[in-house]
This record gives sequence, C-alpha cells and structure tokens, in this order.
Amino acid sequence: MYRLRRKRPEHSEQAIGGQRRRFVQAFPYGLVTGYSPHDVPCPPDPDDRHVLAAAVHGRADILMTDDRRAFPPECVRESLSVRTGDEFLNWAADRSMPLVMRTLARQIDYYRRSLVAEDKDAIELLAHLRKAGAPRLAERLENHLADPSGR
Repeated sequence: MYRLRRKRPEHSEQAIGGQRRRFVQAFPYGLVTGYSPHDVPCPPDPDDRHVLAAAVHGRADILMTDDRRAFPPECVRESLSVRTGDEFLNWAADRSMPLVMRTLARQIDYYRRSLVAEDKDAIELLAHLRKAGAPRLAERLENHLADPSGR
C-alpha cells in the first residue's frame, strides 16, 4: 500500500484502504501480523523491510516482486524464493496449465462484460498481460491457445 500511496497520491486514504480491504477479503489467511520491520537487517530500502519481515515471519516460500533489486540474495533466507510476477505466473502454469487456462477463460469473460464489448478476445487480454509485465506468460498462453496439445 505504501508504494500505491507514493505512486498515486491523488487516491484518497479511503480508496487505498478499500483496496487493502479487498485484498484481505480475497486472501483472509494472507494477512501477516506480529512482526516488526526491524526483525530483518536489510533490504537496502527501509521502506521494503516490512515486506521481507512479513515474508520471513509468515514463513512464505515465495516473495513476488517486480523489483528484485529491493531483495538481494544476501537479504533473503535460502528457503524464500524471490520471483517476478511473470516468473510466478509461469511457475503456476508449470504446475497446472488447465487451471491457468480456466482462469484465462474467466478473465476473458470478465473482460468482455466489464468493457461492454462482445468482440474483445484472448489476444487483446494477452496484450494487457504483456503490458502489465508478464510477457513470457502471455507468449506461453498465446502458443497454448494456438496449439492446446503443446506440440
């Protein structure tokens, strides 16, 4: 939320709090409490310490960030893997492509309904994935849509 406040100062505290409430509602067991940012000696940016401290305290396996430099290897315990969003989504696809494809179908349906445009399709949604920082996943899904058998 800190970065959201910094990047979008025009958003009210109520709007940002609403975003946080939606996160907690969607992932009720994802809220980590009982830690202190001072529990970890790094990362270099003190504004990132709470993220690493929560991941360590919550015994997370993966810390997902598009700013890998914020969490250098010397700051992260061996059992915690730091991945970009694109790497994480590809990791999920490696484990269950059928689940990813079902989720893509739901996203396409949502995309069409939210834009009130029946002609929106997977290719446009994949373009949004690329723009959002997941180019490898977008390419992989595009290839899968072209040849679901994976040949």
